[in-house]
Amino acid sequence: MRIVTLGPKGTFSEEAALLYQQRSGARDRQPEIGFDTILGCFEQLEAQQVERIVLPAENMVDGIIGLTFDLLLEKHDFIKVCDEVHVKIRHVLASRRGEASALTAVLSHPSALNQCAHNLAAHFSQTQQIPVSSTGEAAFRAANEDGLAALCSPPTARQYGLKIIRDQMEDYPQNQTRFFVCALTDAPPTGQDRTLLAVRFGSNHPGQLATITQILAEHGIDLTFVQSRPYKIKPQDYVLCFEMDGHRTDPSLKQAFARIEEYVRKTGGWKRILGSYPRRESEEYIVAGD
Repeated sequence: MRIVTLGPKGTFSEEAALLYQQRSGARDRQPEIGFDTILGCFEQLEAQQVERIVLPAENMVDGIIGLTFDLLLEKHDFIKVCDEVHVKIRHVLASRRGEASALTAVLSHPSALNQCAHNLAAHFSQTQQIPVSSTGEAAFRAANEDGLAALCSPPTARQYGLKIIRDQMEDYPQNQTRFFVCALTDAPPTGQDRTLLAVRFGSNHPGQLATITQILAEHGIDLTFVQSRPYKIKPQDYVLCFEMDGHRTDPSLKQAFARIEEYVRKTGGWKRILGSYPRRESEEYIVAGD
């Protein structure tokens, strides 16, 4: 199986991809994992150059990864969420020399900087923070320039030969990031599933959100997630994303979705099913020999 995820090597996305590969049962061979930007991952899957993409979707501290959701909305005709992976997030601050006094800047992905904001303010308030594309890039740059430190995972620090300045930089010990696994089709029902639905109203009227949630409630469907994303075609217009228990083929969801589509179409809007996938719990990637 060919998988592509957010790079470069050494990101939490790579850990999620490895965990997904391990879970899939292909332990007899080295996983073939490539790295790209989030957009590049979607483009490779759409062009059928890979079978799966594994991308960050939601961090429990910093919230959703907007670009992942925006591209799911844009490419819904071709790409669906087919699985999810939950990764425990642990951050360390590390540099080439491991000396706090020599630091001029801390590098990391913007989300990682946000997830460690309190500890950074408490212990490194005078050090410049520089956002970069990933924690892997931060570690690579810190390994090649004195004075730079990376906010990254412990395995990434080891991979790039960095020395840890401070451990447990995450503000919340239970921090986790959920990753979506996407393919050209979603997953068959397992009996323990989730479905992601997007809705946009063409014209705005009071009570529209309440109407959607009421329809779901009347069919006994439990919502697990509600978010809005700006609609990129029209300013100050929004798309609502609903995640719920159940598979899109369940009779209750099919009936509810038919009612929602009828209601939304009357406003000149639309609904899109972005995928159904197994509901997962937190897991841990186990490296052979550990």
